[in-house]
Amino acid sequence: KESPKAEKKETVVKKEVSVSTPSVKKMKLKLFFMIISSNGTVARKEVVREMKKSDSPLVDAIHAIIAGPDAAEEKNGCRTLISSGTKLIGASVKNGIATLNFSGEFEFNQYGIEGLRGQLQQIVYTATAFPTVEGVQFLVDGERKEYLGQEGVWIGTPLGRNSF
Repeated sequence: KESPKAEKKETVVKKEVSVSTPSVKKMKLKLFFMIISSNGTVARKEVVREMKKSDSPLVDAIHAIIAGPDAAEEKNGCRTLISSGTKLIGASVKNGIATLNFSGEFEFNQYGIEGLRGQLQQIVYTATAFPTVEGVQFLVDGERKEYLGQEGVWIGTPLGRNSF
């Protein structure tokens, strides 16, 4: 009589390795663009955009409105009135005032005085959406100017939402 062979049991240990990609933290920023209606009236439009979280959300927000609306925002009539070529050179916040330093292109707006007012509104409303910012002091190429543009829109003191 054959003796039953001892069944050889094989134990396979499966080790699960989870490969996780570091999750990209997101933040929601309130950005303000402009809408120009068919009759020529200019109005502010608030949009909330989800962006990658960073250490400088105010700078990110200002860069975003300078760059202009994304495709979906543009489809909803949003546009930026900030002069093309404008660059944010520096930004700081102290005692509720954001000091924003823009390149010289900031002074010239193809839409004239209404365009200048619109670009100031976009920036002031976007910056003051942050709880630490109550007003914006504008600098152009590092200089504090009293007026923006040839027609002259006052920027000699910090501007807040009630400035418009």
